[in-house]
Amino acid sequence: MKPTDQDRAAHIVAAIDRIQGWTGTYTHHELYRSAVMRQLEIIGEAANHLSDGFKAIHPTVPWKQVTGFRNFIVHHYWDTDWSEVERTIELDLPRIRSALTANHGVDDSDPGS
Repeated sequence: MKPTDQDRAAHIVAAIDRIQGWTGTYTHHELYRSAVMRQLEIIGEAANHLSDGFKAIHPTVPWKQVTGFRNFIVHHYWDTDWSEVERTIELDLPRIRSALTANHGVDDSDPGS
């Protein structure tokens, strides 16, 4: 069954929660960085498949930048600046999570995938 907008939003929130749960532990370890990059890919891919209507009711999320960042790290992996990833973790992910869980009923429990 194809994921709904609510499913995809829950996937985004779960990926953010995973990253935030790992932050501060082994942040310079290659395994940490690979895991974070994978979760950022999931966030961008899920965002890319959200409906225009869902995106419209979450106007504070920079959807084009979210999907653009995913495309960049997938297609230009060798040129990804880790300091930009850290900035995204610190500044952008909390705002995205907040926008998706506040007032719109996105379930913030881990959907398991």
